[in-house]
Amino acid sequence: MRKSILIFLLIIISGVFKLSAQRVHSSQFYSIPLLLNPALTGNSDYNLRGGINYRNQWNSVTIPFVSQSVFVDGKLSTQLLSSSWIGVGGMIFNDKAGDGGLKTTQVMFASSLNKSLNAGNTLFLHGGIGVEMINKSVDLSKLTFGEQLEGGETGEDFISQSLFYMDFSLGMQMTYFRGKTKYFLGTSVNHINEPKESFYRYESQDINYSTNNLKRRFALHAGAESRISPRMYFKPEIMYTTEKNANEWIAGANFMTLFGNRGNIFHYGLWYRFTQDIIPAFGYERKRLKIMLTYDINVSDLQVASSSRGGLEVSLTFNYNYSNPREIRKLKRRQKVKKLGDKAISCPKFSHED
Repeated sequence: MRKSILIFLLIIISGVFKLSAQRVHSSQFYSIPLLLNPALTGNSDYNLRGGINYRNQWNSVTIPFVSQSVFVDGKLSTQLLSSSWIGVGGMIFNDKAGDGGLKTTQVMFASSLNKSLNAGNTLFLHGGIGVEMINKSVDLSKLTFGEQLEGGETGEDFISQSLFYMDFSLGMQMTYFRGKTKYFLGTSVNHINEPKESFYRYESQDINYSTNNLKRRFALHAGAESRISPRMYFKPEIMYTTEKNANEWIAGANFMTLFGNRGNIFHYGLWYRFTQDIIPAFGYERKRLKIMLTYDINVSDLQVASSSRGGLEVSLTFNYNYSNPREIRKLKRRQKVKKLGDKAISCPKFSHED
């Protein structure tokens, strides 16, 4: 399974009044690592990792925002006696949101460099970069504007119903191992180039839309993973994102409990999106395959209209390890020259993968 097809579909929750972009919205941010931080590309216990994500939001209030995604990433270099490697991956997402059928298709390629900072391999630095190609389109025939209520034209100066642009992101993370606990702290920035995004003409009599650039989005995430018993792990995390005047906080934790002797793992936890949603989480993992389910219980001012129903999100993650013949030969050659009793230093595990 050395060859894999990289296909990704993720849906941005867009649909603003002026048809400009909003932030990607996901309760399972830990299940879409490339979206959270390009430094997480290839940062897992496995050589190869893939995931699918589906989200359906606001189905009880209006036309739902439906998100579907697929990502694949892996380790380009997995030297068995080295504490550094390169990660590569990609993502494609497609979104249709709101009455106007606002569609977003994004293709992302990401790469990371991962390096140990000490001889004991307990402190690691991860840095990554992401390059994105984005297309947005809207069906104006499905929209109604104020002037049309009086039988007139739309009154809007659209230049196009489809636009393309490129976007760039950077990120880094520190990982520290101490005893049975792993700590991590990461940060990322999106829209580094602040691309223009507008369906309007860049200059109008009343408004200069040339200033409609995407503002940089900053994210900060941190957490820990600890083995609290032979059959139980505990993983608390917190994430904060800010873009212009929009801020989001999500905090919570998942427990992972091993049942039986065949590698059955049950996931369960509780999360909170500040002032908006309470998010219970449940999942099941067997060998290389894991499924997670979360549901947003709305507790904001919209809870009356939404009947407290926010969004269902489901993710499926697959992990795979393969043997690299070239690196195995290198390992054997190195072992021949080592003295009896020498021990090879291997990379520690980086994530239990929620």
